[in-house]
Parts: sequence; structure tokens; C-alpha cells
Amino acid sequence: RTDNKLDNAKYIRTTEFQKCVGIRRAELLRLKGSDLVRDESGHLCVCVRRGKGGKYQLQKILPEDEAFVKSYFKEKAPDEPIFDRSELRNKIPYHYLRALQARRAYQYYEKLVRTKAGRAKREKEIHKRWNKYNINPKTGKPKRLDPKVMRGFYFLRGDTKQFAIQHGLPTKYDKLALLAVSIFHLSHWRNDVSVESYMLVI
Repeated sequence: RTDNKLDNAKYIRTTEFQKCVGIRRAELLRLKGSDLVRDESGHLCVCVRRGKGGKYQLQKILPEDEAFVKSYFKEKAPDEPIFDRSELRNKIPYHYLRALQARRAYQYYEKLVRTKAGRAKREKEIHKRWNKYNINPKTGKPKRLDPKVMRGFYFLRGDTKQFAIQHGLPTKYDKLALLAVSIFHLSHWRNDVSVESYMLVI
């Protein structure tokens, strides 16, 4: 069906937005004019007030996409929906576009963390987000962030590695860049989920 194709002009607003933001279908539908905000580090984000599991999350926008994303919110009233329900009444694979955005974000961070200063800045921003939103419900305090999840490389192994090789995908990822994607763009907080559910989507 043409309704399910990514290049269908009827749904171009949602698909082009999704390529830059990468949130879930239901989250696209709930977006309103007041949901473009700055995070704790000053970065432009789309606010998802009720994401998967009912969680509040901030979806960071890459600098090169900021002007485009802002155009969707321009002149919108705070409670006005960004998208009409009819724009999302299709079977377009929005998860696939979310995965593509995650890969773009990884490439962006991977370049930034090649320098000592770049790594230090990303670590500081991750700690800020982690300490604000990854809270233990029993204690009310931030969960412990193991430094090991930001050091070295994440290597694919076994069948997963073979799958990546067969499809021309990377078999190792810088852990710090990967965690930045996981936290700022996917709100999963785990590198393994980011790799298996997004980096390897074809």
C-alpha cells in the first residue's frame, strides 16, 4: 500500500520530522506547541511528557536539525497539537526512522569524543542528565552510574557480529558515544538495548 511508504507526500511532515527527532508514533501524536524546551545543559530538546512506560523524557535535537525542528513549533499555541491524527493514520515504519536517527546521532558523538576535551564534556552532560532523571524510586536519589559503561568499546559477538558484517554495519562502538545516544536520543539508559534494537535495524 502506498500509505505505508516513506515517500508518500501525505505523510511527509511526520516522516521528515521523525528523521530528525526519532520518537515513537504515540509520542508524535501527543506532541504540543509547548514541548520544545532546553535541557539541563542548554541543548534544544523535544519533550515527551508520557513516553514508554509513562516516563517523562527529553529527546535531544542535533545542532544541524534545530532550525528544521523549530519550524514545526513556530506559531503553535502551547496546547495545540503539532500533528493531526490523520497524519499518523498509516503503517509507516516510524521505528525504522527512529533507528536511523540513532545512527546519525552516534556518528555525531563519535566524532566529538575523539578528543580528551570532547570526551570530558560528553561525560559531564551525561552525568547531569543521569542525576536528574535516572532516579531510584525507593531512595529518591540518582542510581549509580558505573564509569565502565563510558570507557572503551562495545564489541559485537557471535551471531550479532555476523549479522553486522553481512549488512555492512559496525562491529564495535565507542561506549561513551553510544551511551550519549542511549540517554539523549532513546531514553533507554543502556548500551546493549541501543545496539540490538536500533544500531542493527535494517
